Amino acid sequence: MLAWLPFILISLLFIVVLIVYAQSARTNIQRVKQLGLIAFLWVLTAFCYTPTSYNFGTQLVIQYIQWGPVKLNVIPFQQMDIEFWLNVLLTVPLGGLLAWNFPDLPWRRFIWLGLLTGLTLEAGQFILDWLVNIKRWVDIDDVITNWAGVILGAVCYKVARHVPGLRWLQK
Repeated sequence: MLAWLPFILISLLFIVVLIVYAQSARTNIQRVKQLGLIAFLWVLTAFCYTPTSYNFGTQLVIQYIQWGPVKLNVIPFQQMDIEFWLNVLLTVPLGGLLAWNFPDLPWRRFIWLGLLTGLTLEAGQFILDWLVNIKRWVDIDDVITNWAGVILGAVCYKVARHVPGLRWLQK
């Protein structure tokens, strides 16, 4: 039960943030954009900060470092299986939602936001593994794939907003 405590506390924080942002939006489209981003960030924390494991790939043996209760993979690209690519897809919506909420951000900011996303998620897993043992891996591949997913999502948004039927995305 203790391993679930961080996710429960994070969920309570997200509820407060949702209420504040829902009340502060000036238009319905702003409300949808903001709530979509906040809701997806909650989903992302559910994937990353709960004491569950997801295994969509093959059972490859990879080299890792055991540091206390934490398993660290610091060698990139040891297993580029389906799980690797699904991890890219995991953060594509985040990149699209960030671009939709902040359309004037320069590309270098999206590049930094993508890197910050991966580093934040993995650092959080490292800390929570030490504190309450959520039994997650800290993986350099996750930093790389999360980074790629955010950038890919921003690119998809930038392209989609110019499609004639999707011009409402520019609001």
